[in-house]
Amino acid sequence: MRGKFSIVLLGLVFCLCISPLSHAEEQKAQFFFVVEEVVKPPMVSEFEEVSKEEFALLDEQTFPYTCYIYNTEDYTYYYVWAVKDYADIGNLMTTWGEMVKKIGLEKWQALVERKGKTLESYKYGVIRHRTDLSYVQENPRFKVEDANFMFWRFCQILPGKESEFENICREWVELDKEINRSDGYDTFVVEMGTEMPRYFWTVRGISAADFHKQQEIYGAKAADKIMALWNRTAALFKKLEDKTGWFRPDLSYIPKEK
Repeated sequence: MRGKFSIVLLGLVFCLCISPLSHAEEQKAQFFFVVEEVVKPPMVSEFEEVSKEEFALLDEQTFPYTCYIYNTEDYTYYYVWAVKDYADIGNLMTTWGEMVKKIGLEKWQALVERKGKTLESYKYGVIRHRTDLSYVQENPRFKVEDANFMFWRFCQILPGKESEFENICREWVELDKEINRSDGYDTFVVEMGTEMPRYFWTVRGISAADFHKQQEIYGAKAADKIMALWNRTAALFKKLEDKTGWFRPDLSYIPKEK
């Protein structure tokens, strides 16, 4: 990212920035305020250090919002803030502004300048979890804390095909229940921040090898049905992009439950 950052914009970037719903609080939330930050490869260590320093300044008593951080293999980081609704995004911004004043503008500006030097670009938006389009495994094969590997499938849908696409997503859920798919997944719709309509799925794995092994097992369970449904799904895509990465609990800000 080139040029100067304003305190307002960097405040927004710092306090924002995808993956299955895995924590108790995240399970309750439907909306998420997200910032996607692309980091300069040689400056990843500095970026992560600044992020840790920033969250270390927050006071859990006065800043109760949770931020889950994920990063992909292409040096992209996602800051995902759980919010109740659009109005709560405003509350998040207000609370953040008050916290910055408490921290001190001089100290904050120093962090802003350091982080700005590590970034290539950023963008932000709002996503919504669609429980009706997600598949929950009744007896998960692993504990969430043991599975930080992440797989995302982002799909741009042909305009006007949203209803048809969502109906097909429901067919996927029914098929996965029928064949007892071993791993659950979550479906999200992007409501603001990019070209629309856009949806994505997220799946966890213990490791990359574990994830791909489970995909092979899944594909062998009902290959003909899976391929037929996939062909119908793919016919609605304008663009498809897969990413892999990790949930980063070491970078996340998760206040203790009261």
